[in-house]
Amino acid sequence: MGSTLRFSSVNIDASVQTVWEYYMDRIMHPDRYLKDVKEFKILRQTSREIVRYMKTAVGEIIERITIDSTKSEITYNILRHPLLKGRLVSQILPIPHNNNGSLLTIINERESKDPTSALNDELLNPKQEALSTKLKLEA
Repeated sequence: MGSTLRFSSVNIDASVQTVWEYYMDRIMHPDRYLKDVKEFKILRQTSREIVRYMKTAVGEIIERITIDSTKSEITYNILRHPLLKGRLVSQILPIPHNNNGSLLTIINERESKDPTSALNDELLNPKQEALSTKLKLEA
C-alpha cells in the first residue's frame, strides 16, 4: 500500500480563534479528548513545535507537532507509533463574510506500517475527526 492522502472539510459555527484554542487545548491535554490516553507528557516545547509522548491502549506514541499560527495550521508528524506512520494536518480558515464561522480541513497522510494489515477505516478517515470537532464546538 502506498501513501494515501485523504482529506475532509467541514464548516463550524465558531470563530477561527475558538477552533484554534480548542486544538491548542487538545495538544496540551490529550487525555481530555482521547479516551485511550493513559499517560502523556510534553517532551520538548518551543513556540512553533511540541514533541509529545502518549501511552495509549495501542501502545506508545511520540509526535512532533508543528504549530503555524500564520497559516492557522497544525501538523502532527508521527515519530513513533505501533501501527501508523505519516502525518495529519489540521487547517482552520475563516469563512468570508462570517466572523463566527470557520472552515476546518483535516488532511490525513497516515498509513499502516504493515501493508497487509487492514486498519479500521475510522483511524485513517479524517471525516470522523472533522465532524467530531464540529459537534463538540457547536454543542
